[in-house]
Amino acid sequence: MASITSSRTTVLCYSILPALIAASAGLTIGLTFVPCYSSMCVEHFYPYQARLHIALFYTLLATLALLLAINTFSRTVRRVSAVWLLDFVFPLIDRRLSFGGLVVGMLIAMLAFGSIGYWEPAEYNWWDARGAAVHFTDSIQRVAWTGVTGHWLDIWIGLVIIPVGRHNILGKVFELHASALITFHKVLAYTLFLGSLVHGVLYYTFVGSIASAPAAVRQDFVVDNPMVTVEEASDKIPLNYLVLPTGVISFVLMLVVLITSLPALRRKAYDVFYAIHIICAVGITVLTSLHASTNFYFLLPGLFLWIADWILRVRSSLRKLQHIDVENAGSGWYRVHLPSAVPDTHLEQGPAMPLSVNPLATYYINIPSISKTQLHPFTAATTASSATAAILLFRQAPGRKAIKKSEKEWTWRVASAVDSASEKRSMMLARIEGPYHPMVSDIYTSDHFLLVAGGSGITGALSIAHWWASNHSPEGSRVKTLRLVWTVRSAEMARVDEFQQLQATMDAREDMAYVVHDSSKGGRLSCEDEVDRAAACPGKTWVYASGPAGLLADVEKACHVHSGGLRTVLIGGVVEKKSDLSWYVARWS
Repeated sequence: MASITSSRTTVLCYSILPALIAASAGLTIGLTFVPCYSSMCVEHFYPYQARLHIALFYTLLATLALLLAINTFSRTVRRVSAVWLLDFVFPLIDRRLSFGGLVVGMLIAMLAFGSIGYWEPAEYNWWDARGAAVHFTDSIQRVAWTGVTGHWLDIWIGLVIIPVGRHNILGKVFELHASALITFHKVLAYTLFLGSLVHGVLYYTFVGSIASAPAAVRQDFVVDNPMVTVEEASDKIPLNYLVLPTGVISFVLMLVVLITSLPALRRKAYDVFYAIHIICAVGITVLTSLHASTNFYFLLPGLFLWIADWILRVRSSLRKLQHIDVENAGSGWYRVHLPSAVPDTHLEQGPAMPLSVNPLATYYINIPSISKTQLHPFTAATTASSATAAILLFRQAPGRKAIKKSEKEWTWRVASAVDSASEKRSMMLARIEGPYHPMVSDIYTSDHFLLVAGGSGITGALSIAHWWASNHSPEGSRVKTLRLVWTVRSAEMARVDEFQQLQATMDAREDMAYVVHDSSKGGRLSCEDEVDRAAACPGKTWVYASGPAGLLADVEKACHVHSGGLRTVLIGGVVEKKSDLSWYVARWS
C-alpha cells in the first residue's frame, strides 16, 4: 500500500512541473492585460518587449526542465554532465566547473544577455524621445542601459527564488543532489547581486546628470521614478515614488544576505544566517515585485514551487511534540530512539527492508529544551519498518573551540543532558521532521558497492549495509559485493553495539567486507586506491561517501579521476564501456 502511495507521490511531482510552467506562463501573460500595481508597469511602456521577455523566460524554464529530464533518464548524459572541465575550486561556492554546469550557465547567459537585442533599441528610442522633448539627450544611454540591465535581473531573480531546500520537488523529480541545487542557487545569487550593483551604479550616474540639469528637465524626470513626470507622479501617490526606494532597500537586503552567507560567518552562526536569509528573502520578493512588474511575473513560478514544497514538507513533518529516547551508547556515541509513530511512507509491510526501499533516510530533530529554533539533521543508522522505529546515532561536535563555546553546541548540550540523567538515559520532547529520502537510482541497479565513511558519517553507510545484506543472499558466487571502509581517529569509536553487530554480519559473508581504518596508526586513507579497487569489479559500481569535508573531496576527486575527462567518458561510456562507475557524496551544504 505504501509503495503505491510513494509511486503516486512521484507521479504527482512529475505532473506538477509541466503544469506549473504552463499555468505560470498563461497567468503571467494574462496579468499583462489587467491593471498593474507595481511602481513601474513595464508592459504599459513596452507591451511587445515585455511579453516577448516573459515568453522567452518560460521557454528557458521548459528547456532546463527537458535537459534535467534527459539527465535523469540517460546514464550517459548524467556521466557527461558530471565531468569536471577545470580542477580549480571556485571560492565561495566551493565547487568545480562541470560540463552540465557550463551548459546551464550558457543557456541562462544567452537569454539574459541576448535580451539586449530587443530591449536596448526599445529602451533607447523611448528614453531618447522623452529627453528630446526637453532637450536632454546626453545621458539617455545611461538610463536606457539601466533598463536593459534591470531586465537581466528579471531572469536571475526568477531563477534564484526556485526552492533548493530539503525535499524540494526539483530534487525529487530530477534526482538532483542537494549540493548541486545549492550551488546553482549560490551562483545565481552572486550574479544577481553583481547585476544589481551594475544596475544601481548606472542609474545613479543618470541621477547625477539630472541633478545638474535645468529645472525643466528635473520636472520631466522624477528621480524616484524617471518614467513619469512630476505631474504624472502625483496621480498615483505614493506608488509612483517607490521605484528607487524599493530598489535601494532590496539591494541593502541582498548585501545583508550575502555577508551572512559567507562560509566563515554561516558556519559560526547557522541559525542566525538561516533566519536572516528567510526574512530578507521575503522582503526582497515583496520589494522587487513593487519595484517593477516584470520582477513579479518572473517570481511567480518560484513562488508556486515554494508553496508546493511547503505543502509536501508539512506532510512529512510532525507538528506535535513527541518523546524521543536518548541514551549514552558508549565510546563517545549517543543513540536516539525515535517513536514508532514516525512513519516512513516508502516502506512496505513486514520487518524486512524490501529492495525498493531507499535505505538513506534523513530526519530533522528540534528539541525545544535544547534550542527552540535549531533543527539538527540526522542520517538514520537504521531506518524504520512496520516492526521497528528508526535509530539515530551522533557524537559531540569536535571540541576545537573554547570550552564555553563548545558547551553551546547543540550536540554538546544534548549529550550533557543525557550524561547528567540517571542511567545516562533521558526522555526528551522533540519535533521530528522527515524522513526525507535522496533520489539515488544507482542504489538499485549497481552490482558492487563501496561505502567510504569518516567519523560520525558512518550512519548512512551502516543503513545501506543492513539494507544490502537483507536483500542479497550470502550463498553463491561473488557476483555482487559490498565493501565498507570506515576511517576513524581511534579504533575506540567502533566499539558500539550497532557497529559490532554489523561487523559480525559482514565478517560471516564472503560478499561483504568491513574495514576500520585507524588514521592515528595507518595515516590518511587512500581514497584513490579504494575507488580503483572497487571500479575494477565487473559490472556497475556505486560509491557512497560520507564524513568530513576533506574525505568527501578526496573520494569525489578519485571518482572523477577514474572516470577521466569529457573525451574519456564519451568514448568509455558509449563505445568501450570498460567500467561503469557512479557515486553519491553525502553533503549537507
